[in-house]
Amino acid sequence: MKKKIILFSLFLILFQSLSAENQAIDSLKNELENEVNKFNKIELLNSLFNEQYISDYKKALAYAEEALEASYMIKPVNKKVKYCISQSENNVGAGYLLLDDYENALKHLLLSIKVAEEIQDTIRMSNAFYNLSLVYDYMGNINKSNLYLKKGIVLDKAAGDMESVAISYISISANYFFSGDYDNGMRYYDKAFEIVDTLDDLSMLGNLYGNRAVGLNNIKKYEESIKYHMLAIDIDFKLNNKAGLEADYLNIADVYIKMNQNEKAVEYNNKSLEIAKELKSTYNIMLAYSGLAESYEQMGDKDKAIEYLQLYTNWKDTLYNQENANAIAEMQTKYETEKKDSENRLLLTEQKLDKAEISSKSSMQLMLVLGLLISLLVVAYVFYSLNEKKKTNRLLNSKNEEITAQHSIIVEKNNDITDSINYALRIQNAILPEEGLLKNHFESFIYYKPKDIVSGDFYWIKEVGDKIFFSVIDCTGHGVPGAFMSIIGVNSLNKIVDDLKIYSTGEILDELNVLVNKHLGGNFFLDDEISSVKDGMDICICSIDKATNTLEYSGANNPLYLLRNKENLIGGRDCILDNDQSIFYEIKSDKMATGGGSNKTKYKTHSIQLKKDDTLYLFSDGYADQFGGPKGKKFMYKPFKRMFLSIQDESMDAQISHIDKTMREWKMGMEQLDDICVMGVRV
Repeated sequence: MKKKIILFSLFLILFQSLSAENQAIDSLKNELENEVNKFNKIELLNSLFNEQYISDYKKALAYAEEALEASYMIKPVNKKVKYCISQSENNVGAGYLLLDDYENALKHLLLSIKVAEEIQDTIRMSNAFYNLSLVYDYMGNINKSNLYLKKGIVLDKAAGDMESVAISYISISANYFFSGDYDNGMRYYDKAFEIVDTLDDLSMLGNLYGNRAVGLNNIKKYEESIKYHMLAIDIDFKLNNKAGLEADYLNIADVYIKMNQNEKAVEYNNKSLEIAKELKSTYNIMLAYSGLAESYEQMGDKDKAIEYLQLYTNWKDTLYNQENANAIAEMQTKYETEKKDSENRLLLTEQKLDKAEISSKSSMQLMLVLGLLISLLVVAYVFYSLNEKKKTNRLLNSKNEEITAQHSIIVEKNNDITDSINYALRIQNAILPEEGLLKNHFESFIYYKPKDIVSGDFYWIKEVGDKIFFSVIDCTGHGVPGAFMSIIGVNSLNKIVDDLKIYSTGEILDELNVLVNKHLGGNFFLDDEISSVKDGMDICICSIDKATNTLEYSGANNPLYLLRNKENLIGGRDCILDNDQSIFYEIKSDKMATGGGSNKTKYKTHSIQLKKDDTLYLFSDGYADQFGGPKGKKFMYKPFKRMFLSIQDESMDAQISHIDKTMREWKMGMEQLDDICVMGVRV
């Protein structure tokens, strides 16, 4: 939806890399006032363009046009003059691109390429190719956009300019991501990432994350999209990249709208709107109002929806008015140029008074004709604008009636959906075992935090004779789909132990794999799409024989952590961490989930003789994968392990409090991204 602003932030990076000087605007203005050399003045004007475009697009264009006019005034025209013309034409084209005037942008960029080709200025050619790719992209011609990007890549590789190559790869990946071609988008994403990784350039890394986030949004992987948007926002915030943040906020708001989390969408659209107003970006102000109207419509607030829809329409009219004003300004510039040429000819031919008089009359006639044409254009546009406003008002009235009619239906459906999910929660809670089954025999805790109302993570406890079984299971997905998977998992485990009388943990996973495939047809995929992640379950399952104190463990992608007093080493196993009191063992799992249709290997059963005060930890990946902290990164498994080691001298009640506090402090207000389940058992 908002590819333009992602590519635009790359455009800003490219111009920053080509800036001749990095001085403040005031300093450049002072130099310009005192400069008499024509070439130095042109260079200073183009430097002012490079500095000014970040905060004021119109002022930036004015500096570029002044530089262009000064370049054409220098005679004779030699290679140095042509360099100035090519650079200034490119900047003027970029200035019109900033103001959404694609016709004028195209004209000046093509002139820049023509002059650059004459003097074989490959740097200017490459830069103009990139800007042309943006023009064609904004006009909806993706094939031509990619064509000019690839032309620029050839020149940049020959010049050894890998930064510009990376920027072009990022743009091509964005084109593919936005057109729904995720595979080709990732192909160019990987090419760009390989270069950016060597450059250590945060700006480009932020753009890569933003592109991938939008690609994930387009294939409906909304949670992953949010993760990458958050990474991009963190980078742009550190760099104070307002244009980048404006893009990030608009795009993450679009994801939240699709997830029906409209309060979040409103928050981020308002953030983007604030920056767009500061930058005077008509196009992006219009997009923010459009997103706000959509959110309030989904939230059932028809008054605000209509209010923002009207603002969107008004700013759309403003954009058209700007385009019309640009066209009139271009005509006026043409007229002034022709008038100056006429005056110069009169000075050179004073002795031919009759011809000069005729020429003067001709110029006056031309001026009158042009004036009439301009007046006619303005009048025609006024009539067109009034007609369009009438159409808009009719559409708004119609929209108002439609919103009013559908409001009660939407409220009723939302209530039905919420009631259904809450009822599903009752069903899921009913099938989960009592935690007391475990606490009757061992000091233990279960830290259980679903992301949504219902969860795809669940725990299972079963007591059979002298054996007590306990497990943590992570199903594909979360929310309602994950909850359905959890019901399949609980019923299957109960059947295996109660009906089939299978008690070895490895054989339990073998049979669970068969049953899950049977339930799902062995061939299900998320969202009915071919994907590398199939429906199934990651699981850590243990049993303890109370008579012999023997532990059996088996795992499908999820390992088991065992911590014990330092004097009780386990022969043949290496500890991965230790402190003065405790040693930390990680019992590896088999790297294959249960279910998914392709797993035919048997699961291993690990047997360990337990000692007094041994502590076992079973968990899903939700805790370690949660984003947060000062840098907005994942918690990760190393800190996860160190946390368990640090709390071994505490009771299990104190441990669960520590685990919960650590997670709340880590999230720092960020949204929980996945279900979380952690189980602790002390022998």
